[in-house]
Amino acid sequence: MKKLFCLAAPLLMSGCAVDSINNLVGSKYESFDGKYIDQHLGETNAPKTNNTASTEFANVINTRAAADKDLIANPYVNKYLEGILAKILKQWNQPVDKDISILVSSDRSYSAHATPNTIVITQGVLADAESEDEIAFIIAHELSHILLKHNETNEYFAKQSALVSKTANIAMSTAVITDMKTEKTANGYRVTSQNKSSTKSLIQDSYRTGLTINRLSRDVISSSMSRNDEDEADLLGMDLLVKAGYSPRAFSPVLERLDSSHKFTEAQLKAKKQEFQSFVSLASDAGKHLSSDNKWSNLGYLAANEAGTQLLQSFSARHASPIERKKDLASYVKREYRKERKRHLTSEQFEKVVKAGKGKQIQENYWHASEAFKALEFGDVKTAEKLARKAVSGPTKNHAYPRLAFYGVRKAQNLDAKALQNLALIKNWDYASIQTFTLAAQSYREQKKPKNSLKLLAKGEQVIGTQVPFLPEYIAAHKALGNDTEVANLLTKCKGLSESNIVAQCHDSAGVPIPQSKESGNGLMNSFSSLTDLVEL
Repeated sequence: MKKLFCLAAPLLMSGCAVDSINNLVGSKYESFDGKYIDQHLGETNAPKTNNTASTEFANVINTRAAADKDLIANPYVNKYLEGILAKILKQWNQPVDKDISILVSSDRSYSAHATPNTIVITQGVLADAESEDEIAFIIAHELSHILLKHNETNEYFAKQSALVSKTANIAMSTAVITDMKTEKTANGYRVTSQNKSSTKSLIQDSYRTGLTINRLSRDVISSSMSRNDEDEADLLGMDLLVKAGYSPRAFSPVLERLDSSHKFTEAQLKAKKQEFQSFVSLASDAGKHLSSDNKWSNLGYLAANEAGTQLLQSFSARHASPIERKKDLASYVKREYRKERKRHLTSEQFEKVVKAGKGKQIQENYWHASEAFKALEFGDVKTAEKLARKAVSGPTKNHAYPRLAFYGVRKAQNLDAKALQNLALIKNWDYASIQTFTLAAQSYREQKKPKNSLKLLAKGEQVIGTQVPFLPEYIAAHKALGNDTEVANLLTKCKGLSESNIVAQCHDSAGVPIPQSKESGNGLMNSFSSLTDLVEL
């Protein structure tokens, strides 16, 4: 994860005043003459300061970008993307006061986003793109968010807070059935559980539901930026792109693919609603049959509400579709870059590095891993095993994400020892997500190796940059070791968090009753009712 070093100096921003733009009628590109990059109004576009951020997330700026995503460790592709980023950044002609990195996540969706100092694009982008110009446009757009400091506000801290909160839920929910085992018998399989009221179908469905929550919460594409921010990034990104020698026509296929990935049609949105409605039915049934102190009721409904809310609100919060942005950019290009429109899209180097060569198998193996997770989600363990074997072949045999896929297969086959072996084979944890660290730590603890669990959690805290999402598993590991004093200290620390779901998980790990607020006093079913209301939006 090499960083590109830039001059340490105050960042001079360009762009229009946020307050003024809110009052504009029409498109952003119509609000000025000439090229957007030539507008110098940085003093009016400084981010507002808000001192209301939660104290426990005061240093969340240090949290690794895409902490809820497993990253692809592909040195060939990473070096290629860093070269494109450097070429575009060089066109900014103003001092930059930070190192800017670019990472590739394992997500299958076609998307990208930026933190204050990192650009994250998905393997879905690399799979669908057909030219370097397309990749360059995406990088230029996300770089523009960074240069214009669009997310260096306390809104960013709040989003990071929600991120670590959400991912802690997802990590816990995907391990809901870790105490439930299947045993092969002459007549098939026998399912046993510490909770005698659980049924085989519920156990299976709850595990797959955890995978579904994980996938949907990460695959939904919704810009965290305002319409104004997106317009500014589109315009500055276009200027940087053209100055770097790329074709301005690249924006068209990018926004068309983005529109398709956003699933904006009524039929697609309806399918998403139906998918969550099915989950609500399952979760509601779980609430009827499981005791209130069961892990599913404590953790599963929290994960469901978090993921469901994030998913459905993202659709209603959209400011503009990619197609609307495409129309504005087309007009801007026609106005400012008539001559440059004739440039051809270049694909030779992109094909050589990404679509072929040494980087190709790494990309393909991560894709096999994501396909294995999808097969597990739908209960097809046989297919998942075939894909997972491919995922851990060759150069990725010791990578975290592919090994986690094989871990999931072995867990589904009730082969706990072999599942643990897959985790032990991981040599580079620097690209692992919160979920991967948490699930691996849980697996070590289940195998009566809590000391290994603590070592891995410490590594996770170092890599991710915050202890918060790991607190519940820290408590569970220390409890397994009989370290009552440390359990009490960590629980006290956890009680001070504003994230109620992490607090609930900490209490569950410690075996201490979860405090009930007046708002949550109506119990599990009210939570599912609120999720149902969201589905019916």
